Amino acid sequence: MKIVYIGAADALAEALAERMGQEGNDVYLLSDKALPKKPKGVSLHRFYRRPRRGEAFGKLLRSISPDCVIFAGNSYIGSAREEESDEDVALLARTLRTAAAFPQVRFLLLSSTEVYGNTEGRANESAECAAVSERGIRFIREEQLVDIYHRQRGMDAVILRASQLYTDRPKEDGNDFLSRIFSAAVQAEGRMTEGVFQPLHISDFVDAVKRAAEAGEQYIYNVCGGAEISARRLYQLVCWRQELQEPEVRWEEPGCVTLADSGLIRQELGWSDFRNLEEQLKKGEITYEQGKAKGRTRKKRTIPTDIRQMAENLVLFEVFFLLTSLCGSNTVFSQINWLMVYVIIISAFYNIYQSALAAVLASGAYLNGQGLSLLEMTTFYAYADTVVAFMQFISLGLLVSYTTNTLRQDAWSVRLDLEMLREEYEDLKAVNEENVLIKNEYEERLLTSKTGFPKLYDLVSRLMVQEPDRILMETMQVISELIRTDTVAVYQGQAGSPWLRLVGALGDSSVMDGKSWNLADFPRIYHAVARGELYQGALGSGEPAVVLPIVCRDVPAAVVLIRTLPYECETLYHTNLLKTMSLLLRDAMEKALQYEELSRAERYVEGTDILRPEAFRKRVLLAGEKAEKCVAEYCVVELVYFGSLTEAAAMAGRTLRVADCLGTDGEGKLFALLNNTGPENLEYLRDRLLTCGMEARQVLEEPAAASRPRGQKAGMQLC
Repeated sequence: MKIVYIGAADALAEALAERMGQEGNDVYLLSDKALPKKPKGVSLHRFYRRPRRGEAFGKLLRSISPDCVIFAGNSYIGSAREEESDEDVALLARTLRTAAAFPQVRFLLLSSTEVYGNTEGRANESAECAAVSERGIRFIREEQLVDIYHRQRGMDAVILRASQLYTDRPKEDGNDFLSRIFSAAVQAEGRMTEGVFQPLHISDFVDAVKRAAEAGEQYIYNVCGGAEISARRLYQLVCWRQELQEPEVRWEEPGCVTLADSGLIRQELGWSDFRNLEEQLKKGEITYEQGKAKGRTRKKRTIPTDIRQMAENLVLFEVFFLLTSLCGSNTVFSQINWLMVYVIIISAFYNIYQSALAAVLASGAYLNGQGLSLLEMTTFYAYADTVVAFMQFISLGLLVSYTTNTLRQDAWSVRLDLEMLREEYEDLKAVNEENVLIKNEYEERLLTSKTGFPKLYDLVSRLMVQEPDRILMETMQVISELIRTDTVAVYQGQAGSPWLRLVGALGDSSVMDGKSWNLADFPRIYHAVARGELYQGALGSGEPAVVLPIVCRDVPAAVVLIRTLPYECETLYHTNLLKTMSLLLRDAMEKALQYEELSRAERYVEGTDILRPEAFRKRVLLAGEKAEKCVAEYCVVELVYFGSLTEAAAMAGRTLRVADCLGTDGEGKLFALLNNTGPENLEYLRDRLLTCGMEARQVLEEPAAASRPRGQKAGMQLC
């Protein structure tokens, strides 16, 4: 059974996948992320990321074609924010619209007993819903949606209302009720809500889900723990378990009391819970997982980049200006232009704006060192050295700054490309990991599943026989099993003729134009069959879905017709599967025809197309087998002739169809096996044979013919 679970990848999904997978079911998890670890003992577990768009989500469900859909939503175990609840309701609506297209699917909604609200006493399944909590109102909205499809569309739906769920490993950041109580005890919260719980372990709940999915006959089931415990008592046990001193707590009135009776599921489905939360706490079977303490981090004050660079620029200017002043009297160091070094350093490590500022500062320092001012520079020729020094500062600074900025931009572009390549690598790596996971799952399924190698060997062995008629009969059954359709038929024809004769069909809806099909009415199909190519019909054109020729020695020996295909089988995978099947059939037919040629002397009367008694009896038995499987009817007639047996067989062969055959009883009588022709259709054949001077009389084979010892003559009774 194919089971689709739609919900968060949490402890419930993990336990459900493990339990359902161990029962031999195919489990599909539709969630935003994969499970943290693969469930134990599950070889057929699959994972899909749930599409955001409704159309893609519907296509995904249709491609799976599930037998059971279990809907929990992304926030089932714990409370949810308002927007998360709205997302779950919208997701449920999309799921119901898609699941309604599968009449055989069973839909299971996981709800909560909080829909009963402040019910006095124990609420059974017929109690009125009167939720007062936000969580209960959310589940009422979901149940109303399911009720619409259940009543108006006739959907096979079951609602499972569960009490508070818990696991053996509550977490500090968990959203289930037990995790919240542990967190409140550890953090010493001063306010708590009073109430009575009926805690239910995840494993017990999964068992209830399994029973309701497989054998549930009621529309609503209540599922809750058999042992009740108050919030005060549970809080005390948690404090004792964590070795904490019980703080002073202000207990508030509960907003919702949900006491539901789960007697219906116990009586009808034999369900029972086996775990008691209070006993588990006393025995130390519950372990609280705390996260690492996060210390307070002081927010660093950041200085704007422009201000920081300007300050660094001024500090460097002061350093090099001081070097220029101190080294002016030194014979060696006075030869170094310290201001030019300063401009080059600023231009190399800072932007062009800081480079321009450095050129201005260096020019001012140069004027100060020469004892000049800008107002004194009246002519260019008198102060040419000073102007050249200014130009050196400006040009060299801008040149170096422009060059370094260009190189920096190129380096940044390279880093950006490298980062994009890394992101693409991570994406491809994730896709590869998912592909490897799918490949490993398919390999494991192929090796261990009932539909793997054993099934493949069975299909191949059914086709690898030495009888062409049996190959054609088994072909219909094999393709029907592979493609999951009952609209398969097989036609047989002669080279150069567009007319095909029906050999067998799985149903009346499988054939095209009765028992004969003229391919001349479908030119594209005719040319495809002549070339030995698979033909796919256009949707809505009245053409068959697939026409598959079986080519032997470059001549189409038979044609397999698939009238319609299920939606989930209209894929490239199934097309390739049919092409592979055509190669397998070609090989099988060629070997069978070659065997017939080599054994022709043993099976046919010498120099004729008349089967010997034993070979003819086998053909009749095969025709009877096809009739028992409702694949094709048949009829056996005796041909009363005048003259020699050979001449009568030659005249009858021109009248009979390609799917028919002649045989003798060894005593001079001539018989004809009319495949896919019933007794009510003999008048036309009788009229054609009378023109040749022959008479056709229907005969019935003895019922015990199938068990007759080899060599005994096949007796025929005239009708």
